[in-house]
Amino acid sequence: MAATAPKAPILGTVREWAIDLAVGVAIGVLLGLMGPFGNFFNGGAGVRIPYWVGSITCGMILFGCLARVGGAAARRLGVPEWAALPPIILVGSVIQGAPLRVVAIALWPGIARAVPPLEWYGQCVAISTPIVLAYYFIRVRHAARPSAPEGLAPVDAPLPAADPGAVLYLRMEDHYVRIRTEHGSRLEMGPLARVTAGLGGVEGLRTHRSWWVARRAIVGVERDGRNLRLKLVDGETAPVSRASVAKLRAAGWLAEETAA
Repeated sequence: MAATAPKAPILGTVREWAIDLAVGVAIGVLLGLMGPFGNFFNGGAGVRIPYWVGSITCGMILFGCLARVGGAAARRLGVPEWAALPPIILVGSVIQGAPLRVVAIALWPGIARAVPPLEWYGQCVAISTPIVLAYYFIRVRHAARPSAPEGLAPVDAPLPAADPGAVLYLRMEDHYVRIRTEHGSRLEMGPLARVTAGLGGVEGLRTHRSWWVARRAIVGVERDGRNLRLKLVDGETAPVSRASVAKLRAAGWLAEETAA
């Protein structure tokens, strides 16, 4: 029987944060010595280094949390994780840039006149972008990729469920499919189509490119603007792609559609 892969904490582990902050300190020291964006002329390294170390480590904490939470939210909504990156960069640069500008002006008053707010924001975006991209490729995508649990079936093997009728829904998780049944859940290797092929006779439909849902698992329908989601018996909600709405309506699945 396949084992369920343990879920990593959404905000990461203590070890990951220790590594991230150590890297942030190292980057801050390097920037303090280099003095980018004209900062080299703002006093000596004894002032620049603490400023940049504080700036980068605070940015690592802020953007690390935003990237992890944004990636988890994107996976839950069924959209690509990278779609969360632009708003994280743009909004996060405001959150960090505003108080950081106050600190910088307190240390170097001439910045208020030499660097307009819009230019300051652009500098914040330029610095935060590689930080967010690093978090995405090193932390977010890594967290979304479950380690291969023992007992995974080969890609071409049939669905090993003894009782396909117990399956409630299937959900893609990177290169694996999570099979949720009445008795729990487990992972199977391979594309969603391979797993659904083993569910002959079970009334269900593919509601999204990464979801298949058995009709018996649905307890309601909720609408959020133009988006529809199916409420499932275990408290989860399955996204419904716009391309699947007509198919679900024709099958009578959306007859009791309600507003969220």
